[in-house]
Amino acid sequence: MATSSSAATSSPAFTFGFLPPVSEKLGRGNYNMWFAQVSSTINGAQFGKYIRPDAVPPAAYLQGDADPTTDKTPDPQPNLAYETWVTQDQQVLSSLFSSLSREVFSQVSAATTASELWAAIQAHHASQSRAWIISTRMALATVSKGSSSIADYFGKR
Repeated sequence: MATSSSAATSSPAFTFGFLPPVSEKLGRGNYNMWFAQVSSTINGAQFGKYIRPDAVPPAAYLQGDADPTTDKTPDPQPNLAYETWVTQDQQVLSSLFSSLSREVFSQVSAATTASELWAAIQAHHASQSRAWIISTRMALATVSKGSSSIADYFGKR
C-alpha cells in the first residue's frame, strides 16, 4: 500500500483536467521544455485552434431568414457553437494559467482568451531571449583570453 508521501511525489506538478498532465510549470529557464509539452498536449487534444493568433469564436447569435409572406425578421437565436467555443477556450485558458509559475503568471494574467495568453507568453519569452542575446553579445565583446586556456576562455560568459 502506497503512503500519502509516495503518492504526492509521483503525481505531476499540475494537470490540465480535461487534458493529459504536463510535468513542468513555465519558469524563467524552461520555456523550450514547457512549450514542447504544452503545445503537443493542446494540439494532440485537437484544441490548437484556441491558441492560434487568428482564433475567433463563431457568432454569438444566429439570425434567421425573413419570412417572405410577412417580411418579418425572426429574433436572433443563441448559437450553440459559440457556447461550445467559449467553454473550450476557457478550459484551455485555465489549463494554460495552471501551467505557469507564479512569476510568469503575474506577467500575463490579464489575458482573457487562450489565444491572448499564448501570445503574451510568447512575447514574454521573446523579450527574455532578446535580453539574453544582448547580454551574451556584451560578454563576448568584453571577454579577454589573456593567459586563460582555450577551455577556460570559452567557458566564460
